[in-house]
Order: sequence, then structure tokens, then C-alpha cells
Amino acid sequence: MPYAKWRAGWIANHPGWNHRFYDDSAIRSFVTGRAATWLSTFDALPSMIQRVDFFRYLAVYLDGGMYADVDMISYRSCEPLLVGAACVLGIENHVSTWLQRRLGYQRPWQLANFIFAATPGHPLLGALLEDIARHATTPVVSDHHLQEITGPRLLTRITYGLAADARGPIRLLPQINWNPPAAYPRIGALGRRIHARHVCVGSWRTQRHWWQRPTEGRLGHHIRPPNPFAEPLTI
Repeated sequence: MPYAKWRAGWIANHPGWNHRFYDDSAIRSFVTGRAATWLSTFDALPSMIQRVDFFRYLAVYLDGGMYADVDMISYRSCEPLLVGAACVLGIENHVSTWLQRRLGYQRPWQLANFIFAATPGHPLLGALLEDIARHATTPVVSDHHLQEITGPRLLTRITYGLAADARGPIRLLPQINWNPPAAYPRIGALGRRIHARHVCVGSWRTQRHWWQRPTEGRLGHHIRPPNPFAEPLTI
């Protein structure tokens, strides 16, 4: 995968930013050096991808800024999407009514944890860290279950579950901004709305084929294509 090329694109489109790259070793060093009180939680998590999930929330909680996975492609600057907001999340997928009920979401959207931004000390990220700490030793039974413990399903539930006065306003970007379907062309008015795209390499997955996860394998049929001209919301 052309990770170096993708990273170069982020740097080119955001020349005034301080860009940091963390591999597995650097992640552990960050937690040890900057947040030793969280080290026991970090080490208790059963898998490396869970520790990476925990790290992303912790790093932005401590320093503020934007986090993006290494398999995110940058097409244009994200700065206009962030101006004036203390926390910016993006919609990962629009889900059907059936899947919304199955997952217990208050709204028909799953939120993305592969890219997000917040100011230092944001209470939403603090709530995520605390929840992960409470469930850090929970055995993981599937890739989908993992998403409930540290991944996007946890982020979605915490965001919807926290009272607005406890977390403050959150800017919620439409899916077209950060996770458009690959089939959406980057031309004209539509192209100007596409700032980045998640390639979703999924190297962390242990169950990479639909037949390996029979109870979850058909959930993709309940994902809906996004409205390409939806506007950001404040929730």
C-alpha cells in the first residue's frame, strides 16, 4: 500500500500543520512518557488495534488536533471543516432502520473513528477513555465485537449517549466530506465537497471474509449510500 504517498498528500494539503506519525513502538512510548497513569489500561487491552484506538483518543485528548488513519487519502485541506468547532466528527456510514435498531443507535449514522478532530481535554474523548478503561480486559470474540469495545461503535454510542451539556456541541460532517464511496467522482461541485477518503485497508482484521463472520457477514446490505449534498450538523 502507498502509505508514504498518502501521508505526503496530507502534508502537501496542510503545509502549516505539525504532522506526526506513530508506529506501534512510538505509540507505547507516547503513553509511557505522556500519560503513564493510562499505561495499565493500554497494556490490558487484548489486541494492538485496540491499543491503537485507545491511543488516538488519548493523543487528541492531550494535545488537540486532528487524527487520521494511515490509509486516509487527502484531496484538499480540511481546515475549512474545522473552523470554530471544538470537536468535529464525520459520518462513517448511513445505516438502515433495521441495523440502527440492531446496534441501538439513536440516529441512523455510524460515526468514524478513523478521522476526527478536537480541542485538548475535550469531554467526549475523556468519556471514551474512561469507558475503555472500565472494559479493557473484556475478551474479544470477533472483529465486530472489537468495534464495540474501542472502535467506531463505541464512539457512536458515547457520542449519542452523552448529554449535550456534558460534552458540548459537536460538529458532525456529512459522509461526503471524509468517507465518500469510491464511486463518487471528484469533479465539479461534488468534488469540491470531498476532502478525504478512507481506503479501509483493514489490516487489523482477523476475520477478513464474510464466511468467517456468519452472524455479521451481511450487515453491508444495510449500509445506505450518502446524500452527496448533505450539510454539516451540530449535535
